[in-house]
Amino acid sequence: MNKSEHRHQLIRALVAKNKIHTQAELQALLAENDIQVTQATLSRDIKTMNLSKVREADHSYYVLNTGSISKWEKRLENYMEDGLVMLRPVQHQVVLKTLPGLAQSFGAVLDALNFKQIIATVCGDDVCLLICENAEEAQTCFEILKKFAPPFFFND
Repeated sequence: MNKSEHRHQLIRALVAKNKIHTQAELQALLAENDIQVTQATLSRDIKTMNLSKVREADHSYYVLNTGSISKWEKRLENYMEDGLVMLRPVQHQVVLKTLPGLAQSFGAVLDALNFKQIIATVCGDDVCLLICENAEEAQTCFEILKKFAPPFFFND
């Protein structure tokens, strides 16, 4: 388990046990568990983990948002349905071909989703090249992205 996965696991446990009202409170709880994190990193973690705030009386606190799809996942699903032309793993990369003019939008959504398999996205007008560490990571990335494509897109 890498450092960020360990931190995410601890954040999930802390949010499940406590009513955490602010990022500063969460940051302090992490520090009590020997994890030092900047506010910017914590903010990214909250976004990546899809944590939500719920309102109770005059306070709000963080909760795990399990089972619901994030806005970025929904956007990727919509883009895949409307603009995906081809999706294929090639060695340590995944090639994503789109309708003209959509590749950069796909790239922005993929960057926002922060898939751990993707090291970099390089996008032109109608092609995104998703660079992964190795062929296995590229295959995993392909399998994840395939789930966002319309059911009729792949004839398995």
